[in-house]
Amino acid sequence: MPASDSRYPDAWRPVPADDAQSSGDGLDLAVRRRLLDSLASRGGTSEIPALVIPGVLTWLYARNGASATQMLVWWGCFLAFIGLLLYLLRRFRRDAALPDDVVVPRWERTFQAMAAGDGAFWAVPILLTHGAPLEFRLLAYLVICAVLAVGTTFLAPHPRVFYPFFGAIYGPTLLAAAWYFPDRWQAMLPLTVLYGGVVLRHAWGSRRFVVQQVEMERQRLEMAERYRMAKEEAERALQEKNRFLSTASHDLRQPLHAMGLLVETAQQRNGDARLAPVLEGIQDCARSLTFLFNALLDLSRLESGTYAVTLEDVPLAEVFGDVGTVFGPDARHRGLRLTIFLPRRRAAIVRADATLLRQMVFNLVQNALRYTRTGGVLIGARAWRGGWRIEVRDTGAGVPREDRHRIYAPFYRGEARWTQEVSGHGLGLSVVARSARLIGADYGFDSTPGRGSCFWLSLDAAGTGAGAPGAHRELAVIPRAPWQQRLASLSGRCLVVEDDPQVARALSELLQSWGLQVRLAETGEAAQAQVTANWTPDVVLCDQRLGGGESGFAVLVHLLERCPAANGALVSGEHGSAALAQAEEDGYLVFAKPLEPEALHAVLARWLTGRA
Repeated sequence: MPASDSRYPDAWRPVPADDAQSSGDGLDLAVRRRLLDSLASRGGTSEIPALVIPGVLTWLYARNGASATQMLVWWGCFLAFIGLLLYLLRRFRRDAALPDDVVVPRWERTFQAMAAGDGAFWAVPILLTHGAPLEFRLLAYLVICAVLAVGTTFLAPHPRVFYPFFGAIYGPTLLAAAWYFPDRWQAMLPLTVLYGGVVLRHAWGSRRFVVQQVEMERQRLEMAERYRMAKEEAERALQEKNRFLSTASHDLRQPLHAMGLLVETAQQRNGDARLAPVLEGIQDCARSLTFLFNALLDLSRLESGTYAVTLEDVPLAEVFGDVGTVFGPDARHRGLRLTIFLPRRRAAIVRADATLLRQMVFNLVQNALRYTRTGGVLIGARAWRGGWRIEVRDTGAGVPREDRHRIYAPFYRGEARWTQEVSGHGLGLSVVARSARLIGADYGFDSTPGRGSCFWLSLDAAGTGAGAPGAHRELAVIPRAPWQQRLASLSGRCLVVEDDPQVARALSELLQSWGLQVRLAETGEAAQAQVTANWTPDVVLCDQRLGGGESGFAVLVHLLERCPAANGALVSGEHGSAALAQAEEDGYLVFAKPLEPEALHAVLARWLTGRA
């Protein structure tokens, strides 16, 4: 027998051509063994009639005044045969651990012999009751036909066992028809022949049905195997994609990070009003690339199924405050109003994962700003069915009716969207949908084409009650800033620890444009050398992943220990790093690449103003 194919259960392996030919019935050893198991489990079908029916026939035969001695001997021998059959069935079950190529040939022969013996025992009364009344002889034939029908029902799927049984019980019955019914053989013989034909036709149909079932099972298993292999291949491709994005995120962020810093430096130093729109356009492109890249990483992380949701109480005032800080410059550049609304009477606190909630709100606001040309965007919160409902309203073009059922699909943008001069690749709303499902939040939108849209999130309220007072309604109207407006000048020393020359140079140029004295170091050792040379920094900005696998966090901690009056922060392009999570847990500030110049300036201004 060929080696077992691990793709299929042992009992339903496909039939190799050579094995099917050797079996003569189109089934392999495993299927034939299952049929033997089925026969063994139905042994009671033969045992119960053998205990009752022979006794009834013997009693009826004796009532006609004939000697029942031979019938009693027949019945006793039949009971002994049934005992032997039960013993053999127990032995067959004990061989369950043996392989198919051992069990099937051995026990098929045994089952064939027992089936032939069983059929022969039922035919014996024909020889013993030849002179009985006609009614008894008809009853004997009727019993034999009934036993043949019952045996055919469960023996027919296995021809190797069925045919010995059929020949042993039907052969004597057919051959003795004329002798057993000398006065009525003209009727009994044709009826017996016809009955035998019907039984064989039924056996053939049962056999064909079993073969078809086996073939259908084989095809089903092959389809299941193909599906499993395709699923595993897709999962491997997804894992490879996620692994690539996670591994390459640091390197992919570096040039984007440097470009944003250089453009901000150019804007800071620009004195020509004609260049201002060009620089703002470049900055918008860099910002769009940043959001696209973040959306790709977020979607990859959510699809991988590795994100661990942590539910906690999240004040919406903090999330909305971050929205104003991050998206205020973007709204200003677009000439839009960014309005933030919070209720006055109670603090809006929800039960959610803080990281996912912030990402969902950011994506909704970014999506609203992207598709709004005039007017503004409102982000607010209101009580809703015992929880809180976050709404992001815009005055944009709205969602066409034909796009509504696909608006949350990854990479999907309606045809109308491609005609607009907006950036984006349809990832933000997909991240919102997946994140909402992870934390058990409801999400949706209402839209009127030509008038705007309202995207919303419904979350459970925190279990801390109404919360502390101080919730407020804030209306922030952010007009477009004139091109001459610059970020305020700063004064102080800044040590930048960065191993990428392009990023280091861009960050140095930006800091110098703000009025800071800047020194660069590629390694922790070089940074220590700067401090040793009597140059004490006021601020330390350190990349997390330095050359040679050096930990930026460890370098930052050591530098701040040597310069206790200095402030410091990590700058990293890594995605979901355990080291960064530990740094934030220990109270250190972490900037994500690409760095937002306005956010960095605000932090430096607070640090350096406090020092002054």
